[in-house]
Amino acid sequence: MAVGEICSREVAVVRADETVLDAARVMRAHHAGCVVVLEETARGRVPVGLLTDRDIVLAVVAKEVDASAVRVSEVITRGVVAIPEATGIAEAI
Repeated sequence: MAVGEICSREVAVVRADETVLDAARVMRAHHAGCVVVLEETARGRVPVGLLTDRDIVLAVVAKEVDASAVRVSEVITRGVVAIPEATGIAEAI
């Protein structure tokens, strides 16, 4: 079985220059625990990382920082790995 057969095709996204508050609102609207973070390049929008609800808790909430003053790019987990949808599940793991 290929990963394309089981992956989620509707993905919540935010730009790296948005605020963490904006990202949290997107997460709430999509009932998602994470969003894909995009940056604009000459090639178009490119995924550069993930922002999770845990990232927000550890970097913003627990430190009592104003979420509207922190950019997504400051707290994301970078290093997105992408694979073709025809890749087998065992290989993806």
